[in-house]
Amino acid sequence: MPNSTEVKVYYHDRIEVERSTSWTGLCPSLDNAKLVDIREVDIPQVAELFGYARPDAVVTVNGRPVLSIEQTQMNPSGHNIPQRFSCQVRAAELGVPSILYYPERARRTFSDPNLRNLQVRVPLAQKRLSELYDVPALSVFWPTDPKTNLPDTIQAAHEGMAKVVDALVLSSDNKDQLLSHPAVQSALSEMNRAVSQYSISSEYPPNPSVRRFLPRGFPTSVARTGISVDPPMKAQLARTADFTKSVRGSSSATASSWSEIETRLRARDLTLVFTGTANSKRNDSEHPWPGYLTLLDILYLRNGPNTSDRLANLVYVLPVGVSTFMSRLNKPRPPRQSFIVDSFADLIVLNGGVVPGRPLRGSAPATVVLSGQ
Repeated sequence: MPNSTEVKVYYHDRIEVERSTSWTGLCPSLDNAKLVDIREVDIPQVAELFGYARPDAVVTVNGRPVLSIEQTQMNPSGHNIPQRFSCQVRAAELGVPSILYYPERARRTFSDPNLRNLQVRVPLAQKRLSELYDVPALSVFWPTDPKTNLPDTIQAAHEGMAKVVDALVLSSDNKDQLLSHPAVQSALSEMNRAVSQYSISSEYPPNPSVRRFLPRGFPTSVARTGISVDPPMKAQLARTADFTKSVRGSSSATASSWSEIETRLRARDLTLVFTGTANSKRNDSEHPWPGYLTLLDILYLRNGPNTSDRLANLVYVLPVGVSTFMSRLNKPRPPRQSFIVDSFADLIVLNGGVVPGRPLRGSAPATVVLSGQ
């Protein structure tokens, strides 16, 4: 890289990018990079990456973001990894490559010796994201210490991550060729291997609501083993006519605008209804579910880069009072959890009312279209 090139690594926790201990010290392209606290960002192009959630690190070249990174040593099963997916969606929307760096198989804690496998919906969704936006969205697997079955913290263990980062930074001027870069293809191959290895039918049983309409499952979520990985049971696929009838039937009052909303929903035959969990304050979602919502959208429903490019509607159910949630949605800067749900859900079903999300209402303020839920 020319000496005149200015490279910066914006970080959330400096320890995660320290040259003496992390992957940054193994990347020649970052030898002269300046490390900057991500809270000090003053470049609009970088700040735009924070639209849904702030990533752990961003690499810039001459002020231009070339890589967004999420990394965690947390156990790879369950919801720890899917909750971070919204960061990669935002990067893809802006044409920026992204990496999620995490263990593919590790134990949870010293008190729990059982090994846990990665959530295969994540690499499947990343592959779909890469296809939809023509930009790399990758899983890179954090090596596990075979003696402890915990993530390896020795710097040399991060060589694989460093190679992918180096390739994406050095090739950032050739965006059209990034997906075909050997290092990216190698990462995609590893993702395919992991999906094939961990797509176990006992861990990913068919979702009966999906198989009722799609006997072979969603075609976008088929592993190379032939197993179609369905959405989790918290997501239920329904015929749109049945869903809208059910929602309307349980309401004591109908707003005049509901008719228009219902017509737009019925333009798609099917609706995926995802139920989230309220946080302890009961004013928003628990942390995993908004990020998981973005994953479900990309993996199962999208056939294009916009939320209007869906094969089925996406509905989010949250047991939070409608007035409480509405007060958050209509703030000048809505809380991130609320904003993600609002940005991706066609309809939000709350305690006491139904609100159309941004895909249906656009930039207009949120309004209750059905009340009395």
